Amino acid sequence: MQKQSAVSRHKFWREVLVRQRASGLSIQRFCMKEGLAAATFFAWQRRLRQAPSGVAAVNFAPVRIVPETAAALATGTIEILLPSDRRLRLIGAVDRQQLAMVLAALQEGA
Repeated sequence: MQKQSAVSRHKFWREVLVRQRASGLSIQRFCMKEGLAAATFFAWQRRLRQAPSGVAAVNFAPVRIVPETAAALATGTIEILLPSDRRLRLIGAVDRQQLAMVLAALQEGA
C-alpha cells in the first residue's frame, strides 16, 4: 500500500472540512456518517487553521507578468486570472493574510 503524501492528506482534510460545513450536520454526526474519528477531524481542523499564513499546502500556478498601467500603479491593483478566463481584481492596499485566505478558498473550490 502506497503512503499518502502530505499534500494529498492536506487536500483530503480541507475537502472534508468543506463537506462538513456544507452538510449542516454537527461534526460528531458528520464523522459518524463518513466513518471518520471525530478526534482526528478536530486535530486536522486545528492543524489547518494554524498553518502558516492560513494556507495548509502551497500549489503554484504559472504567472504571467503584465506591464502595469499608470492607474494600476497608483491604486495598487492585483489581478489574478482564474480558470475559464475569470478574473479576480484586488484594488488598493491588500492585507497579506486576507490574500492568503482568498487563495486558500480558491484552492478549496478547485
